[in-house]
Amino acid sequence: MKTRTTAVLAVCVAAGLVASLLVFRRSSSEPPPPVPDAPTAGAGVRVGVAISDHGTEQGWFLMASQDVARRTPPDDVADCRALHAWALREGALPVGDTAHTVTFSADHRTTIESTYVRVVPDPTPYPAEQPPAVRLRCLPRPGATPPFPEPGEARFRVNGGSRPLTFEERRQVEPGVDARFDVVVDLTGTTGPFAYRVEIGIAEGGGFRMVPVNGGDDVLFATEDGGGMGYWPATTTWTMGPTRTRTDCPAATDPAPDGQAECAG
Repeated sequence: MKTRTTAVLAVCVAAGLVASLLVFRRSSSEPPPPVPDAPTAGAGVRVGVAISDHGTEQGWFLMASQDVARRTPPDDVADCRALHAWALREGALPVGDTAHTVTFSADHRTTIESTYVRVVPDPTPYPAEQPPAVRLRCLPRPGATPPFPEPGEARFRVNGGSRPLTFEERRQVEPGVDARFDVVVDLTGTTGPFAYRVEIGIAEGGGFRMVPVNGGDDVLFATEDGGGMGYWPATTTWTMGPTRTRTDCPAATDPAPDGQAECAG
């Protein structure tokens, strides 16, 4: 009986050893499973859209409420670029043909192969009680002429409809190294403040997806200049050099073609 039991145990051990060797050989011949750390298309890519500050050091104008136009910027706001950023934070709004900067950032190194862009109006009501009725201008020096995009540069139109565009340029992004480009949007075509959105989609890693703009807070606001034949809006002008000075001009109705508004420095 003891001999028979020993023989059975030996057979079991041998069978187990053979099975183990077969499993080892089969596993060794197969490729290892893929490491699941490759990002899916769009994962970790963030997109922001903001009014561009390109060229703002040469001068600009926005529309602002009476309250915003009366505010004095902090002392460290020493040039038109800084004043532009301050005015937008305070609630001033862009008008006309306005450049927008699209910025991509990511938590991994990646290539954005193409970018889909669509600009659409939005029904969100303007949140402020005071409408923007004052031209807020900045000049780097007396007599400077601020640059503005030409109408032909506008790739999108908020009011009246625009076709979406796909920009085929490849853009490299990695942690700490953003990619950005500008698009000009025509903001004309309405009489007061209005909301709009810029929708962005990206192709990355062979896949495509829409990505949230500005972290999901994607509604932007703009307005009309309010001026035209027979009316000049009130204007507040900051001249930044050689010293920062402010000039206020009241609104004028039916001004003479060669007339000038009376301003207070």
